[in-house]
Amino acid sequence: MILNPTPALAPTPPASVAPRDLHCRILYSGLTTITHEWNHSLCNPFWRLYHNDENGASILHPGGEHQLPGGRLSLIPAWGKFQSRCVRPVRHFYVHFDPLGLNGDWEREHFTQPITLVEDPVCGELAHSLRDRQENSPIWRLRMQSLILGCLAQAIAQLPAESLARFDRQLAGHDPIGPALRHIEGHLHDKLPIPLLAKYCKLSVDHFSRIFRQRVGQTPTRYLQERRIAVAAERLIATRDDIARVAADTGFANRYHFTRVFTNRMGTPPATYRRTGRV
Repeated sequence: MILNPTPALAPTPPASVAPRDLHCRILYSGLTTITHEWNHSLCNPFWRLYHNDENGASILHPGGEHQLPGGRLSLIPAWGKFQSRCVRPVRHFYVHFDPLGLNGDWEREHFTQPITLVEDPVCGELAHSLRDRQENSPIWRLRMQSLILGCLAQAIAQLPAESLARFDRQLAGHDPIGPALRHIEGHLHDKLPIPLLAKYCKLSVDHFSRIFRQRVGQTPTRYLQERRIAVAAERLIATRDDIARVAADTGFANRYHFTRVFTNRMGTPPATYRRTGRV
């Protein structure tokens, strides 16, 4: 979808509510030239930001084909299955990032296809400066955070007022499953039985499972598997670690179990994903 330039305004939360922050973890970025060989069928375990110099590239998704207009910023939401296509050589800037604070259920409900953002000279100039000087300095990463958050803010601002109100409610106040989510992120390599996660939240197993599904849109078991796959996908692309090591570090019994689960969820084996999943 292509966003229109008239944002909806979300209701202002009460002064007594302290909303949780939303920020982004930058995974990696790059600048390359894509050609007709940019033809991959993938599942997205994280968000992608694209900025191409020219027309010629597109994303095929269950809703149809989405062109990536030259000179415009586009977002590819997480966990969507898509196929990339390019009919001519195009200079292609890409950033993979993980928004921390978005509710998975809310996110998947409202972002189901690629998004081309409204032309913004400030964001466009920032994207050009960041892509032309790839580095890993704190200042560069802060500026990249600014670009990504600006793009996300524009995408979220275009949603209906009712959806924005629900988004505000989810970010505000106490998160009863927060302790479990934080423990999962730091202990993906461990066994994480549901009773243990419920204990961290001081909830019964049934109550914990019910609240978890209400807030995240998935069972704890499903969420845990997806987080392990997402972190493994990041490791496959960002490092040269042996696949068996990646499997062990993300909590899978062995390489064969990891390959079966990863292929079933991502649509491609880990070794193939390592070769094709970055761009």
